[in-house]
Amino acid sequence: MNRQVGRTVLAVCLACNALAAGADEHSPIATPAVAVGDSWTYQYTDVWKKLPGNRNRMEVTSVDDAGIHVDIKRAASGALVTRQRFSREMNPIDRGNMHFAPAFGRYAFPLEAGKEWSSDATGDNPVAGKHWRYRFKGKALGWEKITVPAGEFDALKIVVTAYYQGEEVGSNGGSGQSNETVWYAPAVNNFVKLEYQDTDWNGRIFNRDMWELAAYNKK
Repeated sequence: MNRQVGRTVLAVCLACNALAAGADEHSPIATPAVAVGDSWTYQYTDVWKKLPGNRNRMEVTSVDDAGIHVDIKRAASGALVTRQRFSREMNPIDRGNMHFAPAFGRYAFPLEAGKEWSSDATGDNPVAGKHWRYRFKGKALGWEKITVPAGEFDALKIVVTAYYQGEEVGSNGGSGQSNETVWYAPAVNNFVKLEYQDTDWNGRIFNRDMWELAAYNKK
């Protein structure tokens, strides 16, 4: 092999190594350092109707041993819609009338492509007098560039399946599974897009919803 050919082969090898390194440039995602004053505004869309709904803002009001406390407000008026609570991993604990114990297993930090996890929880809705048992299975599929109203982000695509069983004796009502596809972006410490569908115990899909990040504030 002459010297010029040797240089060419070396250059090609270095280029291939650089491409391989670039394909694996994302480090594992650590638990987000969420702070008071952080906020995320999401545009809701009813996928069935293909119509946009409310645009709500999540505002972090406190962070303590009980978790991350947020106010959900209308983006346009600032009117309070509800208060919610998440674990320090941003997994839902109190969401509307629903209370999960220990939490809805959406994330399992540190996150990286290929990671899988599972967890169990109970879900209670005291207003409706309902109680469920949940089994969560999640997997981080890989990194994608995704564009939403707030801009373009590098996001880790995650799928989470929640199998739930109603506690009412002799009844199949309240049982089924929900599926979430989540694009989590470390740049905002939250998801930038979430697609949701709910399937009843007969396998019929009866909810399809989507949320996309429209604006955010990160302290």
